[in-house]
Amino acid sequence: MKQLIFIITYLLININTSIAQETLSFENLNAVLNYAEKNSTTVKKNEQQTLIAKWQKISAKTGLINFRMQTTFNMTDNIELPITYLPAEAFGGEPGTFKEVTTGQKYISNLNIIPQIDIINPESWAKLKSANINYALTEINNKIARKSLFESIAASYYNIVSLQDQITITEKTLLTADSLLSNMKNKYSKGIVRLQDLNDIKVSKILTRDKLQQLKTNLEKQYYSLKILCDIPEKTNLIINEKPDYDIILNNNPQVQNQLKYKQSLLNAELAEAEVKKAKFMQLPVLSLISYNAWQQNSNLQFFDPARNWIYPKYIGLKISLPFPNISAFTQTKTAKINKTISLQNVEHTKIQNDTENKQLVLDYKKAYSQFVSAKEIYKLKEQNYYLMLNQFNLSILPPDRLLTAYNDMLISKLNYSNALAEVLYSKTKIDINNTIQ
Repeated sequence: MKQLIFIITYLLININTSIAQETLSFENLNAVLNYAEKNSTTVKKNEQQTLIAKWQKISAKTGLINFRMQTTFNMTDNIELPITYLPAEAFGGEPGTFKEVTTGQKYISNLNIIPQIDIINPESWAKLKSANINYALTEINNKIARKSLFESIAASYYNIVSLQDQITITEKTLLTADSLLSNMKNKYSKGIVRLQDLNDIKVSKILTRDKLQQLKTNLEKQYYSLKILCDIPEKTNLIINEKPDYDIILNNNPQVQNQLKYKQSLLNAELAEAEVKKAKFMQLPVLSLISYNAWQQNSNLQFFDPARNWIYPKYIGLKISLPFPNISAFTQTKTAKINKTISLQNVEHTKIQNDTENKQLVLDYKKAYSQFVSAKEIYKLKEQNYYLMLNQFNLSILPPDRLLTAYNDMLISKLNYSNALAEVLYSKTKIDINNTIQ
């Protein structure tokens, strides 16, 4: 009875687990990239960075006016009022004597409102310029991060497509190895081949089986890598359904026009220039329009004395604020100038680097394309050789070691063919990504 309960519990747990496990299936790379666009933490983080830059830009715009209003309200109870000694003769007393007189008000209520608006503020203008450049720079940085993410996803994706194909190839080759081993055993029983020839076939099959296991392990690693890049939950069952198209028509002369890194360096130089101006403008005077409005009541009886009137002093005027020169402002300006020089020097270097990377993408594609064409030709020849030698072996006119070599060569050439297809597709996709995200 206990065993029955254990079995039922075990089955229920496994059923619930399988039901709870989500499955994601993708037919092509674009479907994976669309998923990453919506779910990747990298993309979401970039969106937040853009939002921060946007609000910094808004803050800089409002800072041009920089309206502020200082408001204070005080209620003061002068517990001990000050005493002043005045000549007594002023009050009809004896000359040479003094009279104690209490001055001031015991209860004072005071509300002050001091609005101020900057009319001329050079530093705010410089801050707005920096904020505009920083917003544009943030968008460029996000594009670079997005491009890098998509390239990594494409690499993992095509590795998966290739490994799944190589696994299929190797599994079919194992069936061929079984047939070859059966044939070899039959010839060995008839004394046609030697034991070492039979053992070589067995070794070859073991190596092929081990190769299959390694491919499956690598495939699992690539699936985990793709999940991490796309932020797919680890327990999600991920399936890539695309099959390799060996007859795909490829462009042999692609072009790349991506200039993101160069644009990034130009914006960095503009930002450095804006920071120099901001450091200089911080030391310039600020002209502001200022107003003063107050409500004040003084009383010796109580706060908010109904018997006493409120006083309403007001004024309006201009205010000039001039920062006092200091070593900190001087060093900040010098540092900003040095950063500007560095950024300008980096612009030309980045231009050359950007153009070189574009050319490198084209060269990588052409190399992969050439390897793909060669791998295809080699596989066709190795496959033809194997079947020709198999016929000769069956007719007992070819030694077993030659057949085994042909068998291994065919397997290796087919796997290389599959891998070469993945490489050329990945190189093509990198070019497409660079031409799209710019």
